[in-house]
Amino acid sequence: MRLALLTGSTGVLGRRLVPHLARSYRLILHYRRSEDVLSSLLEDPLVRESLAGVVRWDFGGGNLEGFVEEVLRIGIPDLVILSASCYDSTPARGVSEELFEYLARVNLVAPSYIALRLGTVMERGLVVFLTDMIATSGHEVYVGIKPSLPYVASRGGLQHVVRYLAKELAPRVRVVGIAVGWVDNPRASRRLREAALRSIPTGAFVEPEEVYRLIELAASTPSLNGVFLTMSGGI
Repeated sequence: MRLALLTGSTGVLGRRLVPHLARSYRLILHYRRSEDVLSSLLEDPLVRESLAGVVRWDFGGGNLEGFVEEVLRIGIPDLVILSASCYDSTPARGVSEELFEYLARVNLVAPSYIALRLGTVMERGLVVFLTDMIATSGHEVYVGIKPSLPYVASRGGLQHVVRYLAKELAPRVRVVGIAVGWVDNPRASRRLREAALRSIPTGAFVEPEEVYRLIELAASTPSLNGVFLTMSGGI
């Protein structure tokens, strides 16, 4: 069975992708601190059976090479999904140099470095940068929220990374970006969720199974490389 690495497996979207990935892959799951979410995921017998390993790592804390080594001790993945990120909405007057550095490291440096290092040893397969729509459509794409400048900057650079690595790692490994619109988040306020739904032309949140199907489409389409796909319902 193919081996897949998912970073950010306990995030809002990541945790809902895990059961779908478990149908077709052995899984290496990365998380930072949400032990309770990880435990809940492992209550699913299919997820437990497909689990190849778990790596706990804070991408903001340095030593990305150590993370790569931990992954490779488990195996060389055929699919790498880079979903881990940190959202921030600090107002412009409150932005600090430290915030810029942290968000750049977590949202841009970490996925780029991991993709480069794993991509050079993968024998075949696909690297997916899984992001929100800010990476492709700018900071005003979502109603009701205002991301900080450091967050916007850390996301926007991923388009260039995808295009660069798509050529650098070819032909053995392909690289695509997938930008996802509104996914239902029960932790968000009712007002924000209602405003989000009104802003989506299709009138529906993006379902995790749809994202999984798009990942599988990318994995099975040899000419799909160096592009950012979007799934947003038209926002």
